[in-house]
Amino acid sequence: MTDLLAPLSDEQDFLLITMSGPYVASGKWPTWHFVRQTLDREGLDADKLIQSLPRVGRPPGQGMSYGLAWSNRPHFISDDQQPGLTIAAALHIPDLIPAMAQPFLNVLRALVEIHRAVPLSPDKVVQATFNPEMIRRALPSISDLFMARLIAIMDHEPATWGGSRWGSDEEWTRELGREISRYGGLTDLKSYVARVVELMPEPVESVNGPVQAESFRFSSPLVIRDLPRSVTGFNSVPEVAPAPEPQAPPAPPPPVYVDESLIKELEETNATTQWDVTKLVQLLRELNSNFAAENPYSCLALLRAILDHVPPVLNAPDFNQAASNYKWGQTDKATDRVYAVKLRDARALGDDALHRQIRRKPDLISMDDVPSRRYLNAILRHVIDAL
Repeated sequence: MTDLLAPLSDEQDFLLITMSGPYVASGKWPTWHFVRQTLDREGLDADKLIQSLPRVGRPPGQGMSYGLAWSNRPHFISDDQQPGLTIAAALHIPDLIPAMAQPFLNVLRALVEIHRAVPLSPDKVVQATFNPEMIRRALPSISDLFMARLIAIMDHEPATWGGSRWGSDEEWTRELGREISRYGGLTDLKSYVARVVELMPEPVESVNGPVQAESFRFSSPLVIRDLPRSVTGFNSVPEVAPAPEPQAPPAPPPPVYVDESLIKELEETNATTQWDVTKLVQLLRELNSNFAAENPYSCLALLRAILDHVPPVLNAPDFNQAASNYKWGQTDKATDRVYAVKLRDARALGDDALHRQIRRKPDLISMDDVPSRRYLNAILRHVIDAL
């Protein structure tokens, strides 16, 4: 699996939630023993799941690569190790956006400006460097908590790979490579991840086909054709058939927030249930339309409307009560109940989208603030089952 933006399975999603929770709370990644034991209790294999997460670039040991998670020993993680998640994981875990991703993107923009401001000399090499004080001057509102996390984050992001030098005052200095300029002009998390993917090296291929590695899938093998030879033994010029007219690739389907199969299933239940789901179906279709058009305010407003609409089916007066008191199954307590709580907590974003009045400063809501589609799809499954 090589698409960092593609939806994850429920099991992969649960792994990321288990790893990210302690980090958001304390700034420290949990030990692998904690992760293993937590997943073991749900009948899941943490070691296989972390290997199954999407990754781009070269196979391990053959060059640069980047994925949703990192580990100092990816093929064998001991109980006392503390593997972590990358900035790309925030695409799937919204809680990581304010704790990790957005501050890093702010730092990245500052580093691009620092690199561009370094005076050039025709006579010598001038190496651009930066330190914490330069970041604090560029970003006065950056928190000390995030600055304490920054070195570890930069070590696992391609834009900031490189070593640090530590001084006697416990302050560090880090070199800025010329590659940093390739990350200029990025506006949000999705564009950053897309740029990382764009700059990653292609998977290694050979004449016998791509190098195979578990948890990686590469393109079709390279084909080398022998040129026809003349009777003298030298290569002659072969007849070349006219190339077929290039055809434009079919347009990809628009992204959806709610699975179409769930919407169709809802429509089919309308004839047999005591509840009228006509409005719910319409809200879901409008949500999909605005998600495809990347309208974050509309998505957040519609998501709040949906969460306010469904609680009676879940035998609750409001979604807060549904998230807290619904009779989740044993497995669902570790996944779907977590999703319901995250949707409940995201209600403030809907309030922001609907009720914040105009002010002198711009709003900062983007598509990155829309909760993971997996959360709502899981809750809709319960709604359909309860109809």
